[in-house]
Amino acid sequence: MKQKGMNAATIVIVVTVIIIAAVGVGAYFLLKGGEFFPKDNEEAELIALCLSGDLVAPDNLYNRVLDDLTVIRSAFGDNFEPINRITFVPPWVVGRLIIGFDDNTAQEVANGEYHAWDELNKRYEVTEIDTHLVESIGFAWLYFKGRLHPRRLAELYGVLPGVSYTQPSSRLGDSPNVYPRQTGDGITYLFRDAWGDCPAGCIYSEYWYFIFEGNQPVFIGHWAPHENPEEPAWWDEAKQNKEQYRQW
Repeated sequence: MKQKGMNAATIVIVVTVIIIAAVGVGAYFLLKGGEFFPKDNEEAELIALCLSGDLVAPDNLYNRVLDDLTVIRSAFGDNFEPINRITFVPPWVVGRLIIGFDDNTAQEVANGEYHAWDELNKRYEVTEIDTHLVESIGFAWLYFKGRLHPRRLAELYGVLPGVSYTQPSSRLGDSPNVYPRQTGDGITYLFRDAWGDCPAGCIYSEYWYFIFEGNQPVFIGHWAPHENPEEPAWWDEAKQNKEQYRQW
């Protein structure tokens, strides 16, 4: 009896599924040689990147976030002016990665003799390699063309020989922000204005919380803790948005 094997088409499908599962849909397109171009709206792209956790922001999530923010600001921006100028800032610098090396590898990097990262650098379109501290401290910065998730990049570069650690380049201080959170019913948005010594953490805050019912935004409440320290009833739900942000 003749044993049947997988035909060429089946093999291609299986390999494609394995690649996507291993590195994500966005990385798969880069593996295929397609360039990554930043999307038109940076804020919506960064929110979609954080919410998905993918290397590249998914188009469907990007479009949903862009529509949500547009509708919220159009419907409520006249009454709550700060939400028009408050924009999303991720907890790390997008498209930037810190890579630490063991002593021998750090010297190779400093001498321009380290080539284990060449393929990844080309695939993910590295635009700059900063090694000015690699001899003294043992780490370098990589800068990427696209808005790529640094935690996914850290996973990809972390397995290279001689690499001792990889991590995002974290932002310092604090600032006004938008804290989004996915729920079973869609995405909720907590807008936060903040001021007063923000490099040290911001002394004052003011919040506006929105949810969606279908495609319609619903304003849940406003809270200014410096004016009224008592937490509103909806805060137990809304503060989950900030707590999730800290985990990104």
